[in-house]
Amino acid sequence: MKKINEKIQNIQGKFFRLEEEILNNRVILVRAIIFFIALTFIILPVSSETKLSTLSDSNSDTKKSIEANTEDDPTSGFFDFGRHTRIPFHYSVSSGSLGNYQVRNLFDSNIKTSWMSDKNSEPEWILVDFSEKRLMDSVEVHFPSWGFFRKIGGYQIQVNVWGKWQTLVENPNPKRYNKHKFPGIDASMIRVFFPDVDDSPVVVSDFKIYLENSLLNGIDPRLGGFLFPVDSGILPNNDYSLPGAPRAYRNGFHKGVDIRTIRSGLFTDEKPLDKNTDILNCADGIVLRADWDYIPMIPADFEKQKLLTSKHPVTFVDRDFGGRQVWIDHGNGILTAYNHLSSIDPNVQVGKAIKKGIRIGKAGNSGLKGEADKTNEGIHLHLEIWVDGEYLGKGLSAKQSRKVMEYLFRD
Repeated sequence: MKKINEKIQNIQGKFFRLEEEILNNRVILVRAIIFFIALTFIILPVSSETKLSTLSDSNSDTKKSIEANTEDDPTSGFFDFGRHTRIPFHYSVSSGSLGNYQVRNLFDSNIKTSWMSDKNSEPEWILVDFSEKRLMDSVEVHFPSWGFFRKIGGYQIQVNVWGKWQTLVENPNPKRYNKHKFPGIDASMIRVFFPDVDDSPVVVSDFKIYLENSLLNGIDPRLGGFLFPVDSGILPNNDYSLPGAPRAYRNGFHKGVDIRTIRSGLFTDEKPLDKNTDILNCADGIVLRADWDYIPMIPADFEKQKLLTSKHPVTFVDRDFGGRQVWIDHGNGILTAYNHLSSIDPNVQVGKAIKKGIRIGKAGNSGLKGEADKTNEGIHLHLEIWVDGEYLGKGLSAKQSRKVMEYLFRD
């Protein structure tokens, strides 16, 4: 009986080891599948010679990892960024995906981003619906240069007349940039229709609608092509860190975006910024302010500032929670302000030109309690973007602010 029990235990042991080995192999297989799926999404956008990834930059070997609140529907959505959108509108496409080639790329005035259809065998189309009377006199259809590895089929510009689509313009031989002018029309909906399809997807960079050279369907063209100021930095997902979030100081609103963490790789954990983190200039410009004479706060200074700003409206600021700052004037009504710096690069001088991607300083916690207490508490970059004298994000919801930031930093 003892020998029989030993044999049973031996068999059970082999079974459990076999079960464990199968489980481990399953885990390895699942991890391998996840890795290759992720690799597909990474390699596809960066393999073309024109850098299809919207989050890459020539100044860095590491792509900027911006966590985005992606579209829930790959084929439709609503475009409204307050005063940064001339007219709110609905949009839809015949097919699409949630990867780098989303439908909203059609309206960001950025030739580096594109929408790609989902290889349907049916005709493809792009539709813009203003939901009300709208006058228009021209449209533009742009294709990416890398899309010309195959012949792009013809397309038609159509309007809806009593439930039926009527062709205004037909272009059988598209070029990379196509502009079509027509007598002024009154329409609430307009679409680009691709009647001829093959096994390849349709790829379009921009679909623009104009009236007297005023863009009707898109974000302000100035708000794009900016470099994210922290290499591998992450755009925050929490509403509190975005422009327009409530605050108990500075007249009640947060006027910038707080960048606190970085992620250097797809499978790596987020890491907080520290005083060795480089802060980069977002776009070419002129240095308007550089706080070389900044005096660090002590606890008494911080408490005094906290008391004053919580009880009095701010009329003039000679010292505040922004700490050591650099401001860059990018021209055309746009300025960026970099707050809480621990140091400023020696080349950053008032009145001097500065190129996009140049280091302006290091991240820090100047102006905050951590600085007053001589700790590393609260290290982050508070970045403000001012457009025509108002901070970017004013009057927008948190969701709108986050999306306009995503458009801004598509370099």
